[in-house]
Amino acid sequence: MDTVGKVIDSVHTSEEEKGQIKIKLQELENEINSKQMDINLADAQSTATGIGGIMQRSWRPLIGMSCALAIFWEYVAKQFIMFLLAAFSIEHDPLPALDMGVLMPLVMALLGMAGIRSFEKVKKLTK
Repeated sequence: MDTVGKVIDSVHTSEEEKGQIKIKLQELENEINSKQMDINLADAQSTATGIGGIMQRSWRPLIGMSCALAIFWEYVAKQFIMFLLAAFSIEHDPLPALDMGVLMPLVMALLGMAGIRSFEKVKKLTK
């Protein structure tokens, strides 16, 4: 919207016309914000059921659990299995490895957002 405002200022019109156009532009921006708020409210009040409802409400916990399982596999389960296989001299193919260089930034971002949210709650900045 700022770009449109700059274009309006550069057009050779009277100050009154520029003011009217800016008011109309602000009204349009307010209408867009109002519609987005309606969408957010409907999304928050959704009682969707089935797989769509489950995914709508639980995508963050699913991502967190996926990351936790991947870390558990890489640092606990895989190491334990490799120890058992070596202890009993069992020949095996290499176990699958996960690219932790991709996973860890996601985990740190999730933990950081959770930390910020907790900080906001402690300081009573949000509900």
